[in-house]
Formats: sequence, C-alpha cells, structure tokens
Amino acid sequence: MAVHKHKTPSAEQLAFDLGISASLYHWVQRLPHRPYCTNDLGAGLRIRPIELALAYRYIQHNPPGQVWSIVLDVDRRICDPESLTYCWEAKDPEGPIPNVMAINQENGYGHLFYFLKAGVTRTQAGREAPLRYLAAVERALCAKMDADHLYVGLVSKNLTHAGWLVHSYHDRLWTLGELAEYLDLDTANAWRYVPNTPEEAFQEGRNVYLFHTARNWAYSAIRDYWAPNGLPQWQEAILGHLQAINGQFQVPLFEPELRTIAKSIAKWTWRHITPVGLQNLIERTHTPELQRERGRRGGLAATNQLEIAPLGGKASGQARRQSREQDRATARLLRAKGWTYRKIAAELGVSAATAYRLCR
Repeated sequence: MAVHKHKTPSAEQLAFDLGISASLYHWVQRLPHRPYCTNDLGAGLRIRPIELALAYRYIQHNPPGQVWSIVLDVDRRICDPESLTYCWEAKDPEGPIPNVMAINQENGYGHLFYFLKAGVTRTQAGREAPLRYLAAVERALCAKMDADHLYVGLVSKNLTHAGWLVHSYHDRLWTLGELAEYLDLDTANAWRYVPNTPEEAFQEGRNVYLFHTARNWAYSAIRDYWAPNGLPQWQEAILGHLQAINGQFQVPLFEPELRTIAKSIAKWTWRHITPVGLQNLIERTHTPELQRERGRRGGLAATNQLEIAPLGGKASGQARRQSREQDRATARLLRAKGWTYRKIAAELGVSAATAYRLCR
C-alpha cells in the first residue's frame, strides 16, 4: 500500500485559504497565544485565547518576550486628502513602505505595521545590542513619520477586524538593517547609551530604561529574599520597584509589560544569584593567598605614596578603602550564610547601619 506524504502548505497558500494576504498571515501567526484585547481602550484590557481575541478591535500584536512587528501610531490623516499622498510618501517617496496600515474610517488616523524577518528578544535572555538597535530604529521611524512617540505599543488595531480599513502593501519581511538604510539613526541617538533618568527614557524606550534600572537594583536586593519558595515574593518585590519607577513617566507603561519585565528579571537572578554562588565567588576571590597578595600590594602602594606625600593622605585613604572592601566581602559572605545585620555588625565591630550598607 502506497504511503502518501502530505506536503506542508506554504504561507501564501494558507493565507489564500483564509482569505487574507501573506503579510496578514505572517502577523496572525506571531500573535501571542493569549493576547490582551479590548473593544474599548478606555474600558481596559482583557486576556483571551487567540481564537476569541481576534474578534476584538484592539489586540496585543507582539508576544511578551519577542518583537515581530514595529507599529507606529499616526495621530493625523495617514492619507492627505488634498495631495492624495500617504504620510511616508511625503517624507520619502522611496520608502520605507509599511507592510500594512489600519485606518480609522471616521478620522483617517491609523497604525502602520512593519513586519520583521527575525524576532528581537526583549527579555534578559536576549542580547542588549539588538534591543538598542531596535529602539533606535523605532525612534527614527517614529520621527520620520511624525508618529506619536508616546504610543505605548502594547496593543494595536486588529488587522483582521472589519471595523478598520486595512490595506496590505507588500509581503517583504524587514531586517532592522534594511529599515535603517532609510533612516537617520543619529536623530534617534537611542543606541548610543542607556538612559539615566525617566526624562531620557524615551530616547531608548521605557522598557529598556526600566529593565536596566531594575536589574541593577536586583543584583544586590535579592539577598533579602533568599528563602525556600521565595521566588513569588521576589518577583512581587521587583514588580513593586518597577511600579515606583514607572510612576515617574509622563505616560507610564501598562501593568502587563511591567509584570513581563519583573518575571524576566526575577527568574534570571533567582537562578544565577544564589547564596551558594555568592559564597563560592567570595571564597574564590578572598583566599588567604589572594589576601596576602593584596596586602603586599597595598603595602607597596602605601610606601610609594608616602615617598610622594609624607603626610600620608592618599596612602591612608587607600588603606581605608582596602579595609572597607575586605569588610564588605566578609559581610556579604556572612549575610549569604544567613547572619542578621546585628550579628554581622558585632563580628566586624561596626554599627548595624554600617553592616547593612556593607551588604548592599
């Protein structure tokens, strides 16, 4: 009996069977399995299985940890009624042309969609460089199209909903490099640095600012949550820290995005920063041999400094710093073993407040 192998249909064939373009099929395939959705943004978002969510006017277009679609929110007529030109044609007749646009038929405003060939990971598992590159491209696209730079980007117009006028232009999947060829990334300037303040956060994106600020805090704060089954409490602590930072933004991120960032940071730090790991690190870097070598180098440095500055200001300052570093290493090792701050203070002969600062 002959065995017939079934050939997997192409995206174009499946799109044809569903009555949508290949671009829209690509978009549908990369939606979250349980996206946020709503018919009224003012009424809040609800989580629904994808089969039900596709019936709503607005839908979450990217999975929590991956970016497959760059979406721009254009708060003016996408097509100029006088010149009959689209917003991207007025800026640059050569492109970049979006894959799809969804227009509100009442006012002509809408969303522009650029579909990516490869998703960009935006969790701690991903690399920082692509995330910065993505932020720079998004920022430059936004500037080029005069789109709303305060658009949060969690949900967009549902491209399969009959309530919007949807035009599909091409099926090309973009790389960030191909989009960047049409853009001046220096105007965005987002890939050059990590922002230091909430005011600077829009230069690179609130997600990036929140992620880096919270993860740096988490590296030391996790020691207060080391306990059996402590991961849920640790994740809630990170979420609370993110909420405090998020409140400084003029336009805060939605709670679901904060929870995604908190979950990513919590899982990574809980897995990689452990009491045993910290103890091993301290013991590897503070062996008697290494301590004697540090002491020898410190003595040589102090002697050299005294030859230059007889009053010993720099030398004594360096010695104090070395002593404080040793106290800090000891305090963190004892804290990792479960010692209280009061007990650590008694061991080191310092105040409880100093012991707390040494452990941070």
